[in-house]
Amino acid sequence: MFKQKIRAFYVSVCFAMLAGCSSAPDTPKLEIEKQVLHTKVSESGQQLFVYIVTVEPTPIMVLDASKRLSRSDLKAYAKHQRVEDSPELKLQLEERAVELLKVELANKNYCQEGHTINQVYWRQRSVQLRGMCE
Repeated sequence: MFKQKIRAFYVSVCFAMLAGCSSAPDTPKLEIEKQVLHTKVSESGQQLFVYIVTVEPTPIMVLDASKRLSRSDLKAYAKHQRVEDSPELKLQLEERAVELLKVELANKNYCQEGHTINQVYWRQRSVQLRGMCE
């Protein structure tokens, strides 16, 4: 009897977790506005690069305070995310920039033996990856 209650408890917890995951808000798709690769050779002969990826601006969602807000308006406002304000979107952009960097380095035949990213810098809508060839 006790084992059945524990099993039922675990099953209900699993269903609750699955329901929570399925109702999680979708993150908006980041539209790449511009990507630029800068390369140079240091005084010591090391091949260096700077890769900058900028996304399209996400408009600020403004609520009309002169009229009563509906529940759907409040939900939409709560789900609205901008890269400038969202750590999740910044990480998503950084991961995307790393993928794009690999493709760009291969297209330019730069860092053919691999690369290392040493620094990551953030601006409002862009991420800058700095590194060197191995």
